[in-house]
Amino acid sequence: MNIEFLKNILDKEFNIINNNENLVEFAVTDENNKYFNHEFLGNKTGLINFNSTEIKKIYTTVFITDTIVEKIKKEQNILILTHHHFDYYEDERGLQPIRPEIFETLKESKNSIYVAHAPLDTHKIYGTSVSLAEICNIKIEKLYYDYFGEPTAVIGHIEKTDFDKFSESVKHAIQRPFLTLHKHIDSVEKIAVVAGGGDIPEILQQAYDFGCDTLLTGTVEHRWAIPFIQEANRKFHELNYQLKRNLIGGTHFATERPAMIKVLNLIRKHTIECHYCEDEKLLNSE
Repeated sequence: MNIEFLKNILDKEFNIINNNENLVEFAVTDENNKYFNHEFLGNKTGLINFNSTEIKKIYTTVFITDTIVEKIKKEQNILILTHHHFDYYEDERGLQPIRPEIFETLKESKNSIYVAHAPLDTHKIYGTSVSLAEICNIKIEKLYYDYFGEPTAVIGHIEKTDFDKFSESVKHAIQRPFLTLHKHIDSVEKIAVVAGGGDIPEILQQAYDFGCDTLLTGTVEHRWAIPFIQEANRKFHELNYQLKRNLIGGTHFATERPAMIKVLNLIRKHTIECHYCEDEKLLNSE
C-alpha cells in the first residue's frame, strides 16, 4: 500500500489536523531533528518519517524501544504504528527521545514510524482506557477527564467483587507478572480506568466524586526522575491518604498495550497485513 495513502487514512481516523497536542516538544532534539518529516514537525500528520513509498506490513507497538527495532529491522517496507514516539524505560529514565542510531537502522531497513498519542488515548473505539476497561470486563458507563479537548478516562462498573479477586483478574487480563496494589476497601464495584500515567490528583479526585471505590491505572508509583512528575505523584498519594480509594497499577506499558492490539481491527479493514509487536522486557519489568 502506498505510504501517502496510508498516512491519509490514519490522519483522518485520528483527526490529526484538529488535535492541538505538541508532539515535537521533548521528542525532537538537535541530534535527531533531521530524521523527522517536515509535515510532522508542522503538526499536520502523525507520520514521523518515511523511508519507502510502499508499505507491505504494519506493526503496532506502545514505544519505540531497542527490542522493537531489533525485531522489525529484519524486515523491509514496514510501518510502525506506535502510541508513543519515544524510547521507554520502567525506571528513573522514563521517556527518552529516539536516538539517531535508531533512526539510521530504520532508514537502512526502509521502515517508517507513525504515532497516534492523544488522538488514540481519546478514541471512542480504540482508546487506551476504553480498551483497558474492555479487556478487564468492566462495563463502561461514561468517559471523563479532558485531554486535549476530548475525555480520555473511563467510569465503569463490575458486579461487586473482592478486591484481591478483581486484582488477580486484572493481572491475568493484561498479562503482567504482578501489579502495584494499594488496598483501602475490601470490595470493588465502581471503577475509574486510566491507562498509562494516571497518577494525577485531578483524575483521582474526579473518580472519587463519581463514587468510584477503585482506580485502575498504569502508574501508581512513579519512577521518572523529573521533579514536576515526582511532585504530582506525591500530591496524588497525599490526596489518596484522605480519599482512601483502592489503587491498581499495571505499569504504563502494560495498560496501554491492549489498545495497540485492538487497533489491529482498524488496520485490517484496509486489507493490509498487520501484527502487534511485543516488548517482553517492558511487559515483564519489575
